[in-house]
Amino acid sequence: MSTTDGIKEKAAVKRVINALHEHGLKSEVHVLSDSARTAQEAATALGIEVGQIASSLIFKLADDSPLLIITSPSC
Repeated sequence: MSTTDGIKEKAAVKRVINALHEHGLKSEVHVLSDSARTAQEAATALGIEVGQIASSLIFKLADDSPLLIITSPSC
């Protein structure tokens, strides 16, 4: 059994897929079978440039509002 089996069945992944569709975004969730611990590994696995990879961090501020930070390794 692969470590990627069932990933798309997880509740969190389903919420993302549903939110994308609800907002009319045509997208596909790709589950990588190889390691993607770095932006370069993810880019290689997807066959894209490393500058096309983005990382996101979400923090909950003191007033309970969210702060989303999106970074790119090419910045």
